[in-house]
Amino acid sequence: MLFNSYEFVFAFFPLALAGVCFCRRMERRTGKRNLTEAFALVVSLLFYAFRSLEYLPVLLVSMAVNYGLFCLMEREAAKTGARKERFADRRRNRKRLLAAGIVFDLGLLFLFKYTDIGGFVPPGISFFTFTQIAFLVEGYRGNTGRTGALDYGLYVSFFPKIMQGPIALPGETLPQFEGGRALEGVCWEHLYRGLYLFVLGLAKKVLIADTLGKAADFGYANMAALNSGDALIVMLSYTLQLYFDFSGYCDMAMGIGWMLGVDLPLNFDSPYKASNIMEFWERWHMTLTGFFTRYLYIPLGGSRRGRGRTYANCLIVFLVSGIWHGAGATFVVWGLMHGLLYVITRAFRDVRRPLAGEGRGEEGTGRILRLKTNITHVFHVLLTFICVNLAWIFFRAPSLGEAAELIRTIFRFSFGRINWELAGCFNLDEFWYVIKVLGVDGWQYAHYILPAAGLILTLFMVFFGKTAESLARRVKPGAVSAFQAAVLFVWSVLSFSEVSSFLYVNF
Repeated sequence: MLFNSYEFVFAFFPLALAGVCFCRRMERRTGKRNLTEAFALVVSLLFYAFRSLEYLPVLLVSMAVNYGLFCLMEREAAKTGARKERFADRRRNRKRLLAAGIVFDLGLLFLFKYTDIGGFVPPGISFFTFTQIAFLVEGYRGNTGRTGALDYGLYVSFFPKIMQGPIALPGETLPQFEGGRALEGVCWEHLYRGLYLFVLGLAKKVLIADTLGKAADFGYANMAALNSGDALIVMLSYTLQLYFDFSGYCDMAMGIGWMLGVDLPLNFDSPYKASNIMEFWERWHMTLTGFFTRYLYIPLGGSRRGRGRTYANCLIVFLVSGIWHGAGATFVVWGLMHGLLYVITRAFRDVRRPLAGEGRGEEGTGRILRLKTNITHVFHVLLTFICVNLAWIFFRAPSLGEAAELIRTIFRFSFGRINWELAGCFNLDEFWYVIKVLGVDGWQYAHYILPAAGLILTLFMVFFGKTAESLARRVKPGAVSAFQAAVLFVWSVLSFSEVSSFLYVNF
């Protein structure tokens, strides 16, 4: 089930929210605990199984095996014995159980995602697999405490995050589920803010990302018809589509969590404002970056074994990240491109650090220095954005050949009038009606007004706009914000006729 669907907006979530509120009230009346948590678990499993029942057994088997291994690790840790040998044996047994769990999880992921044996790819398998690996590792380290089956099941399958994340670590969300503490009461202000954030994310996905996606899809399907200007628009359209699609999902997931009393970790923080590739990965898919840092980069040695080993570890992490997104060569190239950019940036920073104090005697007024700093920052942001754009070409292209063809077209510098059909992808009926009312639809360049305005507006939002999460945290219940949300909600719902899946569901 998709967040941007009639079923979810008008049936599933209202019933889920009402059910949670009802279960809370019954718990207060009867004194029974975990009723709300059990209801939320059932709702989450129904949400996951909505698209096809064949997906559900994979999730249930994965959860059962992982939780069983966790219980065996806990049993080993609880065994008594004073002798040092017994302690070493217990630790060795727990390591074996942890290794078995990781092998099982990665094997299941490989089976369904990278082979044809499974016959289908369960949605969100990458996300719930990494979530469970994190739980097993933290359980081995003794950081999970006594986690019941109900708490564990809801931690893994909580429906706002199971399809596309965030990849929540046990310490971030599990304490909120234990004993149903996160679901024990409605805070109307949080409910309002959560709904406001959900609507902002919905508008990002339906109104912006899906429109940009039409242009990107047309371009990649008709490369032979593109000139350099067309190719630039196609490249930029996909870059912005992915931004608003993924950030829209993150906003909706967090908004749903707020309405249910659960605070999911931040996963997206204006990454195109980054001034280098290292900062980009501190802002893009933040929980995935945190997962790889905690469970791959640091175990490989992190930055503790010299610069050469550090740079090699960074390349390994980005190679794994590319393969995680997909098995094709394009994803491997995308991962290595980011890895090389990351290593170059880090190496430059490591060399520059000892020289940081040499510029202190530079002459000039404070205003001139600030101007110089601002210009340098803008240049770095634009350079990073260009590099990310070029890398996204490999992320989107069906093959390395088609990615290379689009890049060649861009750098052929064969500019001309923008492709008529490509421009038409931006001409939504509701906006074209405004063009007709203004009486400029007869102008020979009227067909290109909306593409230009749309790209300029979205770029402005990306580089200068505030995040939806920050806006929602500060919003106050009132007529103005309610009107804004209502307009965006109605507009988005009216656009559901061309509903599309979120891009990261495929990963």
